[in-house]
Amino acid sequence: MGAETAILPQPARADCSEQFRFGMRRLAGACTIITTHASGKGREGWAGMTATAVASVTAEPARLLVCINRSTFAHGIIAQSGVLGVNVLGSDALSLAQRFAGGVPPGQKFDAGNWIMGASGAPLLASALASFDCRVAECIAASTHDIFICDVLDVLIRQPGGDPLIYFDGAFMGDHALAPSH
Repeated sequence: MGAETAILPQPARADCSEQFRFGMRRLAGACTIITTHASGKGREGWAGMTATAVASVTAEPARLLVCINRSTFAHGIIAQSGVLGVNVLGSDALSLAQRFAGGVPPGQKFDAGNWIMGASGAPLLASALASFDCRVAECIAASTHDIFICDVLDVLIRQPGGDPLIYFDGAFMGDHALAPSH
């Protein structure tokens, strides 16, 4: 039997935030549009944003986690309503990804795309590769962000599928094309 080596925690470098950002740009992520709605406000209460910080948690029960910066417009509405949609984008949705990434006022983001309402009331993109209709089960504070652990109420799957839209190194990638983000 060999000797075991203990791994001791190392102090964090005080100056690593910039290097962290550069490193994370090298982690390719699936592009999604996170959507939500303010209760009782109809379509005027819809909010959304492009995001890559989405992951599965469990299949039984079906759960996702979504990380949202507290400074975003959509965050406040998600926190208040407790519902959100996760719309996984195909390479044919580059213009929507850019639209929801910024530069378009919140009230005009949904003027493009075919949106349907999920059971939770969150807008779901009919042309998404997959759309997850979710209710927030837990909210965990994490520095500047909140981690929303969500119960999946329903999943819509596009048939046939399509190629994914990926975000990598500061650009959207789909069909092997690069498009700079805003």
